[in-house]
Amino acid sequence: MRLLLTNDDGIDGEGLQVLAEVLRKEHDVWIIAPDRNRSAVSNGLTMNRALEIRKVGEQMFTSSGLPADCVSTGVFSNLVKGKIDMVVSGINRGANLGTDIIYSGTAAAARQAVLLGIPGVALSIHSPTDEFKYTALADFALKNLSVLKELHTPGIFLNINALSQDSYKAVQFTNVSVRKYKDTVTVKNTESGVMLSSFEGGAVTSEGSMDSDYFVVENGNISITRIVAEPVSLENTVGAKFLL
Repeated sequence: MRLLLTNDDGIDGEGLQVLAEVLRKEHDVWIIAPDRNRSAVSNGLTMNRALEIRKVGEQMFTSSGLPADCVSTGVFSNLVKGKIDMVVSGINRGANLGTDIIYSGTAAAARQAVLLGIPGVALSIHSPTDEFKYTALADFALKNLSVLKELHTPGIFLNINALSQDSYKAVQFTNVSVRKYKDTVTVKNTESGVMLSSFEGGAVTSEGSMDSDYFVVENGNISITRIVAEPVSLENTVGAKFLL
């Protein structure tokens, strides 16, 4: 298959490099990735300025844009030679579980692929010790890429998470957990009169059933969650009354 790889950690992200090395064993791999860290940018698109694209290796490019920009560039431009069969995003340094996917640039790249009619998969690693091992999940992707592609249905992308481990015993389809972030924002005055706002991430807690992505990953297994990329319209609005 002809694969487009990207991420939100940036072109130098170890997870992306390991994934590319492994997938190249059997597939035609192209990379268009952000030129720097673009974590937590969600599904943003750059529409009001030109993006800088640089060739940094064989079938490897950087973009000054966001992860979704990288996917759009790969699909709509002539950088990638031939039809893209699948977009693989990651492997992200850190989990993208439950509520994380709202903010994740890694998940956004897979979502953007699906919105453009191409199968999209996001891969992320969770490490409680800050030691990240990417090879086992990259090997899983290589062995099961055809299966993952077959799971593609219009409007759905796959969000895959696992612990940082040397091997895995099981794979499970999961529901999403609810993540709660104890973040803070500090606003300070400056001598110029401009106030500065500083964000600081806090502790994260997770809630969900035993078959949710968080608990499956915590048990050392690979979690695969099918995520709806398209907006969902609620047809049944019985009881809604409006005043005009």
